[in-house]
Amino acid sequence: MSMTNWVIPEHSRSQVKQAGELIGGGVVFGVPYREARAKIANFRSAHGYPLLSVYMHVRNKANRLSAEAVVARRLKRLPTILDKLDRYPTMNVARMQDLGGCRVILGQVAEVYELVGALYDSKSRSRIVREKDYIAEPQTTGYRGVHLVYEYGASKVQYLGLKIEVQVRTALQHAWATSVETMDLFSGSRLKYDDGDPRMKRYFAVVASLMADHEGTAPVPGAEESADDLRRELLALEAELSVTGLLSGYASIVDQLPSSDRRSTMLLTLWRDTRQLGISVFETQAEAEDHLGTIEALDDENIDAVLVSVNKVEQIQSAYPNYFANTSTFLGFVDHQLDRAAT
Repeated sequence: MSMTNWVIPEHSRSQVKQAGELIGGGVVFGVPYREARAKIANFRSAHGYPLLSVYMHVRNKANRLSAEAVVARRLKRLPTILDKLDRYPTMNVARMQDLGGCRVILGQVAEVYELVGALYDSKSRSRIVREKDYIAEPQTTGYRGVHLVYEYGASKVQYLGLKIEVQVRTALQHAWATSVETMDLFSGSRLKYDDGDPRMKRYFAVVASLMADHEGTAPVPGAEESADDLRRELLALEAELSVTGLLSGYASIVDQLPSSDRRSTMLLTLWRDTRQLGISVFETQAEAEDHLGTIEALDDENIDAVLVSVNKVEQIQSAYPNYFANTSTFLGFVDHQLDRAAT
C-alpha cells in the first residue's frame, strides 16, 4: 500500500486527550476550540491507513468464507466524536477504539462465528485485543453483532497502537441496526444510544427479540416473552406508532444509487430539512477528506455527511443502507411478523 496522501498523526496522544477534555468541558471557544477540534480531526483521519490494512485482511478472510460477504470500511464522523464528548465530557479521545471501523455482513449466524474464529487463527501483525459478543448477550436496545478490536502492529511505525473496530453481523442483524440509524437520521431521535420515546425503544427491542428467535440466538434482555406474545405486542405498537409507514416514507425520498463498477471513495451528504442526498465520488482518500472537512467545519446539525469506501459502488446500499433509507429487509421481516400476529 502506497503512503501517498495518507494522513499521519501530528500530535501526541496526550495532546489529543487534552483537546478532547477542552471540548468536552465546554470551556473553550474561538481559536482554542478550532485548534482542539483540528487535533481531534487529525487523529481521526490518521486511522485511515491502519483501517485499510485491517480491512484488506478481514476482507480476504470473509471472501474465502462466503462469496456473498459484504465488507466495507469508514472513519467515524467528526460530529459523532464531538457528540460523544458532549455526552461523556471526560472521555479520552486518544483511547477510542472505533475511530476506524470495518463492517462485515454475512448470511447466517454460523458464518459470523466461523469468520471470527478464522480471524483469531490467522497470522497478522495487527492483533485482536478485545471482543464483545452482542449475539450471545444482546444489548438492551436490541443491538446484536460481534465486535472485534484490532491494534495496528504492521510495518508503518507512525500508526503503531492505533485501534480499529471490526463489526461482524448477519444481514438480519444489520437490517435492524441500520433501520434504527435511519430513524435517528431522519427524525432526529437517538434510539441508537438508548435515548428517546420509550414506545419507540420498545418497538425496536421487540423486533430484535423476534429476529433473535428467528436466528435461534439469545433474546433481548427485557423482551424475553414468547414469540407469539412479542408479535401481539408488536402489532399494538405498530398500530400506535406506524413505524413501517415512517420507514417506507423515508425510503421513498432518497435518490437511486448511481451505477459503477470501480473502486472509489464516496462522500454522502444528507440535508435533513429537504431530505436530499448528495453523492460525490473522489479519486483519492485525501481529496475526499478535504471535502468532508469543509462540510464538517460548517457545524450545521441539518447536514449529515460521511465518507464510505467499498469494493464496488453497488455494494454501498448493502453495506450502509441507513444512508439510503433502504429498509426493505427490516420492513419485510416486520410485515411477516405482523401478518402472523393478525392470524
